[in-house]
Amino acid sequence: MNCREISQFLMEYVGDTLERDVHDSFESHLTACHNCHAYLAQYRDTILAGQLACKDDDCSEVPEELVQAVLTALSKEPRS
Repeated sequence: MNCREISQFLMEYVGDTLERDVHDSFESHLTACHNCHAYLAQYRDTILAGQLACKDDDCSEVPEELVQAVLTALSKEPRS
């Protein structure tokens, strides 16, 4: 597994839904790649920040501007 693949599997890894062989390959890469290990930590911190931000507020409504900005950013990402 390489760094680009790591980014594609982050959500499944954090959610513990990866197949065993992919999970093992993911963790093997993490032990060898400091950058991906740091990226995973930032990913988890971002999830936690979102949960904390919505803790006392109703975050069920996502502003349409935000949705469109995310979709635009994703459409500009290079695909493998």
